[in-house]
Amino acid sequence: MKWMKPLLPIAFLSTILMGCWDKLELEEQAYTVVLGLDKAGDGLVKVTFQIANPQVGSSDTGSAPNEPSSDTISFTTPDILSAKEMANAVVTRKISFAHLRTLVVCQEFAKDALFHRILSTSMRDPEMRREVHLIVSKENASEFIHKNKPKLETRPHKYFAFMQERWRDTGLVPYSTLNRYFTRLTEDTLFLSILATTEKNNQKPKKNEDDYLAGNFPQESGDPTQLIGSAVFKGGRMIGMLTGEETRYVLLLRHRSLAHSFISTLPDPVDDRYQVSVRMIKSGNTKVKVDVTKEPAAIQVTVPLRLQLLSIPSFVNYALDTQKQELLTESIQQELNKDMMELVKKCQREFKGDPFLWNLSARHEFWTREQFEAYDWSKQFPKADVKIQFDMKLESFGKQIDSPQVEVGAGSE
Repeated sequence: MKWMKPLLPIAFLSTILMGCWDKLELEEQAYTVVLGLDKAGDGLVKVTFQIANPQVGSSDTGSAPNEPSSDTISFTTPDILSAKEMANAVVTRKISFAHLRTLVVCQEFAKDALFHRILSTSMRDPEMRREVHLIVSKENASEFIHKNKPKLETRPHKYFAFMQERWRDTGLVPYSTLNRYFTRLTEDTLFLSILATTEKNNQKPKKNEDDYLAGNFPQESGDPTQLIGSAVFKGGRMIGMLTGEETRYVLLLRHRSLAHSFISTLPDPVDDRYQVSVRMIKSGNTKVKVDVTKEPAAIQVTVPLRLQLLSIPSFVNYALDTQKQELLTESIQQELNKDMMELVKKCQREFKGDPFLWNLSARHEFWTREQFEAYDWSKQFPKADVKIQFDMKLESFGKQIDSPQVEVGAGSE
């Protein structure tokens, strides 16, 4: 055993030094926080890198007071990984995807079959994580990234992180990560991605404040980027779009959804000149029952909702009148049922796919996977007989039971 004693210091030093051979300092790396993909033709893709400056917005800002928060460069190459390698012909630091959280693809390229090939092969890179959020822009992704100049966020990645988290509060955009994209590539389901643009085509304001696509929401100032609505994918290709309102309804009709509440305006049944503002809270999982023994298949959907009445511009006293409460509840049910059924028919006729994930409930009706695959949900869903009902309860009228009323034109002389 004496011969081992000289080797002990070497073994001890090796445990301390091991793993440091490929260490890179912070200033030696270029962190890509946003990646853009555009169609370039001839089987090529235009890849745009938005590289963050780690010194801007940090405690080290004093050493780089005049440097920009990020740098944006574009290359046309056969795929993403070759573009990552070629970027070092311009960027002196090593390109890293370790902090990549946002992938922007232009609408034109998302409709091309090449998009899925480029995206799926890039996942071979260990730095391409499935938690990356997928955004579809109406304009070129490079143009979108260049024009996106948020006024309140110094670091570019923070803007997208905060905006993407707002889907939990509003439901105006879906939760769209690469992981969800790859798990919903089959013909049975539709994948919904965030829809965004910096191009404005403001429409006339609507009574339904959420019934817009990105770029159509009437906006007069502020950040140029709008994120509202969703891009619909089937089999790895974009086939259509849904408005913010339709995106909300998709989330409500799913058995389980991460967005549980949002505020919406609906017609006042007592005075149709006004809208009432209601917070809709999904109080449990949506019940989906699929009867595959019938032809066509029968789908019964029950959505549990709790309503909180927030604003009543008509001054109708709903809080103390139970008959008017029943009238309001029935009116909301009819309005939601009408809009949701229109959405279901749109998905059946136009998209011929299921964004509601009802295929998961249909699977439980079969003993084996082979039986379900033979049933072919992609062909059964477009002709299915769908019925929607609500387990609805009006539970709150705000802090103030009644609103102070005055006659129009009244006042001191």
